[in-house]
Amino acid sequence: MKGKVFFFRDFEAHEEFLFKKDIAQSLDVHIRDIAVVGSGKLGFSIKPDKHDKRLYEYKSFDYDFLIDSNNKKSDLDIAIISELLFDKLLLELYRQSNSYMTDTFSWGNRKSFAYYILKGWFRQDFMPLNFVISPATDLVVKKYELKYKRDVNIGIYKSWYYFESYHRNNVYNIQLNNIANG
Repeated sequence: MKGKVFFFRDFEAHEEFLFKKDIAQSLDVHIRDIAVVGSGKLGFSIKPDKHDKRLYEYKSFDYDFLIDSNNKKSDLDIAIISELLFDKLLLELYRQSNSYMTDTFSWGNRKSFAYYILKGWFRQDFMPLNFVISPATDLVVKKYELKYKRDVNIGIYKSWYYFESYHRNNVYNIQLNNIANG
């Protein structure tokens, strides 16, 4: 993804390369396969309102924290685009779960897991609780969460096609919403 990353331009200048390099090395992917997305990339959120999906508030980065310091700071969402990593993780999860036949992980959100896998997206928040992408990545994520005092979320896309399709659909929905509510 081209363009400056808001978070690294306005908050942590000159750290973007090191941040991406650490994540890339921990996952054994190329640094070009790492993209900061969401409000950390743009400087504002393009998520629809939780209560009314037709509304977009376009909240600025850290908006909730700035109006009340008891709120969490905005998180950093990181997309990894790697077919090899996606397939490797899916195979490992398949093995650990006895071909998805046992509920050894005590995870309750299989429907969401399946929904995102079919969209070519491996989301950590829908994985079994004890499933680890990699111990090295966990250490890198924890390092930067402590340093930046905010959550760092990693999503892994099977290919650029799935990544671009997901974001293209979001932009299309925002356009429709703006026309309808404009």
